[in-house]
Amino acid sequence: MIPPEMLALVTGTLKIAGKRPGCAEEAQQEIYRWVEEGVREEKHVVRLKIGDPFLFGRGGEEVLEYREALGVEPRLIPGVSSAFAAPLLATIPVTHRGVANQVYICTGFGKEGDRPYLAPYYANQTAVFLMAVGRLGELSEQLVQTAGYPSWTPVAIVEQASTPRQRTVVGRVGTIAAYAAKVGVKAPAVVVIGEVVRVL
Repeated sequence: MIPPEMLALVTGTLKIAGKRPGCAEEAQQEIYRWVEEGVREEKHVVRLKIGDPFLFGRGGEEVLEYREALGVEPRLIPGVSSAFAAPLLATIPVTHRGVANQVYICTGFGKEGDRPYLAPYYANQTAVFLMAVGRLGELSEQLVQTAGYPSWTPVAIVEQASTPRQRTVVGRVGTIAAYAAKVGVKAPAVVVIGEVVRVL
């Protein structure tokens, strides 16, 4: 999920994990093996993750693994979560005076595919969903039927934020899934829901 423009800057040995739906756990084990090989060979090892590794990433799990399995304390360099960077790059403020005074961030998929709790609708709230494009239809339906979102609530999908291929698709909760499918929205993408979508 790291843009090719960034990968082109790598001067050492580059290994890319195949974290795709259905094989994330296998890819994670592959990452652990690669890190162990590098540490055992006394190489400098950089585990590059996009965004904030502690926000719906496995950053915390990886720190524990490296401590316990390798006796290594990794040095962490902070990143900026796409939950904040993607809306900003799409000119969507996640908070705005008089429009949104709180933000909640949620994942589209939990551990082992479980569904996350959806906070009830609140007019002055922005909801940001990460890793949710694959279940946009189900998510939209749950937001309207279970969480009380009006079907006309504005939605923006920021696709491939910060790359030359960045695109923002805008719609409404009730129809966004069909529209996203029509225009071919694909991951990685961040879904922003709330009145802030149309502020600017």
